[in-house]
Amino acid sequence: MRRSARRDELLAAEPWDLVVLDEAHHARRRGAGSAKDGGPNALLQTMQALAARGQFRGLVLLTATPMQVHPVELRDLLALLGLPPEWSEAAFLRFFDDIAHPNPGAEAFERMAGLFRAAERAWGRMSDDEARRVTGCSRFTAGKVLRALRDSSSIPRRRLETPERRAALAAMRARTPVRALVSRHTRDLLRRYFAAGAISTPVATRRVEDRFVTMTADERALYRAVEDYISAAWNGAAAAERSAVGFVMTIYRRRLASSFRALRATLERHLAALDADGAAAGPGDAGPGEEDLPDDEAVEDVLDAEDAAERERRALAAADRAAVAELLDRVRALPPDGKLARLKAALAELRRDGHDRAMVFTQFADTMDFLRDALRADGGGWRPICYSGRGGEEPAPGGGWRAIARHDAARRFERGEADLLLCTDAAAEGLNFQFCGALVDYDMPWNPMRVEQRIGRIDRLGQKHSVIRVVNLHYEGTVETDVYRALRTRIRLFESVVGRLQPILARLPGAISDAVLRGADAAEEIARSAREAAEGGGFDLDSVLDADLAMPARAPSALAMADLDRLLARPDLMPPGVEVQPMGRREYGLRVPGMSDAVRVTTDRDYHAANADSVEFWSPGNPLFQPPDPAPPPDAAAGKTAREILEEG
Repeated sequence: MRRSARRDELLAAEPWDLVVLDEAHHARRRGAGSAKDGGPNALLQTMQALAARGQFRGLVLLTATPMQVHPVELRDLLALLGLPPEWSEAAFLRFFDDIAHPNPGAEAFERMAGLFRAAERAWGRMSDDEARRVTGCSRFTAGKVLRALRDSSSIPRRRLETPERRAALAAMRARTPVRALVSRHTRDLLRRYFAAGAISTPVATRRVEDRFVTMTADERALYRAVEDYISAAWNGAAAAERSAVGFVMTIYRRRLASSFRALRATLERHLAALDADGAAAGPGDAGPGEEDLPDDEAVEDVLDAEDAAERERRALAAADRAAVAELLDRVRALPPDGKLARLKAALAELRRDGHDRAMVFTQFADTMDFLRDALRADGGGWRPICYSGRGGEEPAPGGGWRAIARHDAARRFERGEADLLLCTDAAAEGLNFQFCGALVDYDMPWNPMRVEQRIGRIDRLGQKHSVIRVVNLHYEGTVETDVYRALRTRIRLFESVVGRLQPILARLPGAISDAVLRGADAAEEIARSAREAAEGGGFDLDSVLDADLAMPARAPSALAMADLDRLLARPDLMPPGVEVQPMGRREYGLRVPGMSDAVRVTTDRDYHAANADSVEFWSPGNPLFQPPDPAPPPDAAAGKTAREILEEG
């Protein structure tokens, strides 16, 4: 595996054991054509080229944003795994339009029947039992429907009666590339598994509450002043500079919606840059951080930190210093954020309801710093610890904060040495906190998937609380609050997400940005789109997947993690040159040829989850994992599996 490579280097190289491709800085595909006009993005083109040339032996596709999907994106990914030629892009998109119709016409019915036959050739014929299950018909009727769909002549299909025609639609819906190649387990499905006794681990239910904070008169006056400044800066910008000015103005608005302290930090930085005549400051001093990058995953051009810094420099060149200084004076004169009192009240309530630990999320480290000092001084007895892009931080004796590793902060929170984790969205991925049943969103990102990722830290299998509490704090009377209120009312956002609304949610950050800059009514636009989609439009991934409780028969795994642990103790089964040094229970120092220093590895999932920053998980898919030597020991019988050899050893 190579850590970083350009597309041309990947295509020219020998096949890799593992290729990891990052979509973070690529636009999503939204139509047909070239990458420039909405066709496959650079990432997808690379994957397609690698697949066509056989440059990888295995492919794992993972996403942290499962809500945001469009049929053409889904088809692009499935094509990497291989699709029958009949399931072309046009046919794929048209099939799901046809199958969504309550009573498709004869032409559409014939198109779908042809694709059904192609799917059966590729992935096997539908059994009589499966046909009975998906259609709900008797064995005789299900058999008749299957014979009609498989016939090359259209006559048997035209003779189907209305109930049989509906059964045929159900059968065709159950034989698609999506059903064959995608596995999706929603929380609702897992709850059904638990109720049916198919799994032993319960799935918690969510209780999501929105609490609206009324600004004080001074806060509202400053809020309006910022709105006026944003409008004036946007309208006064030359056409060539509007993208740069708009980027900075949305930073102001997002930080203002988080906390007045976060806005103050940005205004202070910008005023210092203006006083320095726009001269570039040192690294980390002037440019926007990762927190300020837009989180709209539906846009064509996704900014990186360098692009963002350039836009900020251009915007500051046209900024009105007097206006920035006036806003800064006004925000400095404000008392502590009025939202802080609502946070303290929410935390006190959660503790009374039996939640001994809680997480508080914010988008910005400046807001986190404000909260940690305020809650340490008067936080109702909570013991805070911090987790952000800077790392972990804990209270230092005598005041202040002391830097620690992030995994140390997570571990101390888990052990109960701290009971309040204050964090930015750096903690929104990769943490499993089943022991914590409460979360407060101090601010609400414009992209709802960011909030969903936050909740995912505690809404996990094995959650010890039967009900998890999520409290969202909003400033009343803002466009952001209006949009979230509309979505929570219409689609129960963060409780139950309707699949066909996914493309609408992907547009939310852009809609809010437009409303901030142009004064558009984002709440009404989003509500209208949600209402139209809920009435039958859009693509619902869950509706085209099999949510039946039937468990497929699976062959036992060739090796379990316990077997891999035993392999590490058998140098005769390891590849030549691999050195293994035991360090503790299921923990080892591993050095492979070409490495100067050993790396800590483990075969214990739980141990890795608690020490992910310092220990590698030694399993297939990790670049350090090398399969055992295919040649068995000289005294081993031919044809024996690795597990059998281990059992003999």
